[in-house]
Amino acid sequence: MDRAYDSLRRFDHIRALPPLGAGFESEHWMLGFLEELLAQFRTSGDVSFDAVQRLLRQHEQSFLRDLETARRMYRTYPRLFQEAGSSRTDESKAAQA
Repeated sequence: MDRAYDSLRRFDHIRALPPLGAGFESEHWMLGFLEELLAQFRTSGDVSFDAVQRLLRQHEQSFLRDLETARRMYRTYPRLFQEAGSSRTDESKAAQA
């Protein structure tokens, strides 16, 4: 935990997360998780393993709710997803030509 504490202290010092270009899109869950973790660190000056675990569990539950919503949408409106998939296939075929 010492390394994690030191990293959070460095992030807090620069007041922003460094560019995490390792393939993360702006909506990736990891960025939100790190921002919330850093916010907790700023308010208390300390982060415990339990706090990190609790925050990670919250993000997992949010992901599972979103996944269930996406599955319901796919079951309810499969034609919309098939159309979107076929248009992407057409676009990629045109790009290859």
